[in-house]
Amino acid sequence: MKKLIAGILSILIIASCSTPKAMDIVQANDSKMTCNELMLAIEKATVNEDIAHSNKGVTDENILSGLFFFPAYFVTYGTSIHAQYNASERKEHLLKLYNSKNCAKPKDVEYQKIVAKTLAKLEQLKTQYIKGIISEDDYLIARRQLLLEFD
Repeated sequence: MKKLIAGILSILIIASCSTPKAMDIVQANDSKMTCNELMLAIEKATVNEDIAHSNKGVTDENILSGLFFFPAYFVTYGTSIHAQYNASERKEHLLKLYNSKNCAKPKDVEYQKIVAKTLAKLEQLKTQYIKGIISEDDYLIARRQLLLEFD
């Protein structure tokens, strides 16, 4: 019986350690990416940044960390900050590549209208997510779909 209880407690302690994965800021084939690949990589970095940010708050894993193995909470918080920082720096790196490849060329008035409509849709999605009308998964999928349609 003692072994069973010790095993369950061990599993709970291990499960309570939530560590988001920090992405590498610079990756091997970054300079070979096309403009579209760079845009997708920027979107992926944005999603990773959002996920890391959400792991810093009150989550099931963080609550378990606090209850069963209090120091794990600080480890999780620290790794979340590291993951968020790396994702932010990756976005900056990719944006520099995007600009150096002249992917962001001046566009005509019609293009600017499309940009404005897409931004409005993205803001509407974000508002729905913040108000709890749509889930985080639905928000991320819809946002990605809008950005792919825009490209």
